[in-house]
Amino acid sequence: MNGEMYDLCSLTLHAEKALRGNGTFEPVEMKYVARRKFVFSQGFGSAFSQEEWFRTAVKRGLKAVRMMAPTAVKDRGILGFVNTTRAYLALFREDGSVSVLLPHWEFQKEETMWYVTYQEQEWSDAPKGMPVFHDETETLRNVLHEIEALAREIGEPYFARCFQDAQDLLNGKGTMPSDMFRDVPEPYRSILGAVSKGDVFGAMGSWNDSPPYEAQKKGLKDEYDRLSDALLKYNRLNMLYAVNACYSETE
Repeated sequence: MNGEMYDLCSLTLHAEKALRGNGTFEPVEMKYVARRKFVFSQGFGSAFSQEEWFRTAVKRGLKAVRMMAPTAVKDRGILGFVNTTRAYLALFREDGSVSVLLPHWEFQKEETMWYVTYQEQEWSDAPKGMPVFHDETETLRNVLHEIEALAREIGEPYFARCFQDAQDLLNGKGTMPSDMFRDVPEPYRSILGAVSKGDVFGAMGSWNDSPPYEAQKKGLKDEYDRLSDALLKYNRLNMLYAVNACYSETE
């Protein structure tokens, strides 16, 4: 899971936990992010801390936060570049209004750190009601099993291991990547770990790099494309389920 997705996932989880708990927002820490700026809509100014953003959002009637992301892209190759996820946060308020929080990442060469700006925009034609997300882990498990076999057939043992590790996490085994999402309850933490392990789309050295050419040489390019599209889709669907249902289901 890249940093952009991780930040959105974490902000959603921390905001929902605070809304359903004691109201205390615990800031998200990321090693390479030096600054986050939140620019509010409707002339409410800006905030340079996550806590201030959350307090202001609550004062404006924040009811729920939902992460949104596409489950398909025209070109998986673009996913190796910054600001290409097209993911965002949807902020639902008590009065029925909805806004979106759109991220933009900028790399600061002098500091070798990232600055992230979250720009809020009102969503005037938002769908009625809050989105509903479903557990699609069984389908993801099947896709991971198939794509692991494909990876071995085209001579990509590293990626086969990634897909096996993701399956292990879905099965309640294996080791989480570092301490990510350490406070998230099960089974949501394992789902997010599996999604992270299976997020192999990027640039050089990724599943987008040599694997499609190795598949082409063996006459398996169509199978590579089919399973890669399915992996992206069900990785995203399960990420959205885990992040958005984790605390809201306990209401």
